[in-house]
Amino acid sequence: MHVVAATLTDLEEIAAALATLGLPVERGLRGPVMLDGSLECVGEPVDLRLPAGTLDAVEDFGLSRTPDGAVQLVCGEIDRALLDERLLQPLRTAVAEARLRAAAAQAGLELHEAPAAVGERRLLLRRR
Repeated sequence: MHVVAATLTDLEEIAAALATLGLPVERGLRGPVMLDGSLECVGEPVDLRLPAGTLDAVEDFGLSRTPDGAVQLVCGEIDRALLDERLLQPLRTAVAEARLRAAAAQAGLELHEAPAAVGERRLLLRRR
């Protein structure tokens, strides 16, 4: 199976994936937290906030739920391309892998990593 992208919709799942990636995340106790930003994003509310300097981003940035239930990246234009590559792609992969592990466990299967080409990962399912 080749996983291209995972739809990001569940904030708990995303927060867990960010932790798996070793990224510092801040959540508000009673709702969104505000971005510090500089010019573009000052005071923008986000559900999950990551500090400036994370993944070499110039400003702090975050993820917030849209009215249609999707989760969007909130960041300044200066960091957009960088975060698409260094945050969103690995985050989608981590979410997809977590979903795959949960589905495998529910089906009584084990997930193993096998040797693959450089820059790729191969996951195998085996019966327990």
